[in-house]
Amino acid sequence: MSSSSSNRTHHRGSPPTNCECEEPVILQTANTIAHPMRCFLGCINYYRGSKCKMFYWVDPVLPSEYYKQEVFKLIQKVNLHQTKITADKYRIREMERGFDFQNLTLEKQVLALQMELKESKASVGFYRKLVVSSCM
Repeated sequence: MSSSSSNRTHHRGSPPTNCECEEPVILQTANTIAHPMRCFLGCINYYRGSKCKMFYWVDPVLPSEYYKQEVFKLIQKVNLHQTKITADKYRIREMERGFDFQNLTLEKQVLALQMELKESKASVGFYRKLVVSSCM
């Protein structure tokens, strides 16, 4: 295929299976103001800087500029919320790591105290036996 503009905005006929690069086309979604959430078939390398810019619109043009702008605003809101969710997940992971560290530290302290208690009980038992045996 040539890289003419007619190939770039191909609407008629059967959808292509391969692009100008001889790569299979994949279903993608445009996220531009002019075409928010509009699906198209395009080169697998389309967003990787390929010179092949072939695409085939799968769905119809959105009905009005107002509608396009509103959909684009919604996309931006979703992206903002996804960014916040990602940041919250990161903070939660950091808190979980902190809790795991504190838990491990406390477990070590408990084991140390248990050992100390056993040693104390053993020494008290030894002195008790010593006192009892010396009193007799």
